[in-house]
Amino acid sequence: MMIDKDELYNNLNGGVIDERLAIFRINLKKNLPLISEFGGLRPVSAAIKNRHVIIAGAGPSLVHNLEAIRDISERGLAVVICADMAASVLLKSGIVPDYVISCETRPYDFFSGLDTRNISLLAFSCISHSNLRKWRGPLSFYNWLIEGEHYNRLWDEAGADLGFLATGSIVTTQAVSLAAGSGVRSILLAGNDLAFKWEFYAVGAVASGKMLLDSSRLSPSETQHAELGRRNIHYKIVREGRTYFANHQFLAAKVWLEDLFRNGSLPVFDCSVPGCSPSAVRHMGSREYAENIIKAEVSNDKTS
Repeated sequence: MMIDKDELYNNLNGGVIDERLAIFRINLKKNLPLISEFGGLRPVSAAIKNRHVIIAGAGPSLVHNLEAIRDISERGLAVVICADMAASVLLKSGIVPDYVISCETRPYDFFSGLDTRNISLLAFSCISHSNLRKWRGPLSFYNWLIEGEHYNRLWDEAGADLGFLATGSIVTTQAVSLAAGSGVRSILLAGNDLAFKWEFYAVGAVASGKMLLDSSRLSPSETQHAELGRRNIHYKIVREGRTYFANHQFLAAKVWLEDLFRNGSLPVFDCSVPGCSPSAVRHMGSREYAENIIKAEVSNDKTS
């Protein structure tokens, strides 16, 4: 199947403008005092330069990598950036990410009940203000690297000095944009599945927990997961004889990331399932990444 990339991206961006522009403006107006207080991405970019970075999404495969990510994080071997939906998964597993990134413009309750005092939130300038009010740690704001009359007006009001992140339709692509533009040493993608087989989110993710709370005899959480999956079957992906499914957003992110990685020189590794194509990244378990990539460089640094 041939994919018209321009049409795929334009349809997604056009949908955002048509459906969310008024909300963007309302959110930004409420966020301006916090934007003025905390500022943009420049300190973050400096802090992660020359570091290894783990970018954690909320895909089901994340749970199989939590032990290794916790070990890497506790040893200070890599910076951990996670998507908003994945924050509860990491924190409930004893992993305190360095950064959480969110571009959610709806009042979706990611952060209630989480201890975020020692974590920095990387926040889209038009993020839901009610989400910001639940955050207890420091903030850094950014704009999207998308041009157009409507967007440019928003960025002018937010402040172009915040910094811009390219977006491939999901929030983990914005984390990749930050890391790639900051001169990091390598990236490991975890839970960035970009397709699904049975479950849509990792166990412990906010959406998964909500389904469990809303479950009943007539609508158990398993049925809700299955229904969510059925609604998002737009494309079929076959990897090593196994069939996965993706929606428009996942496919756009997959195409965007693979183009970025193929055209760049940054070492990128992936322990997601199915994740990015092996033609664009090197698939490697998180434990293997820690032992063969990070620790090898640490040893080389000590002997040089």
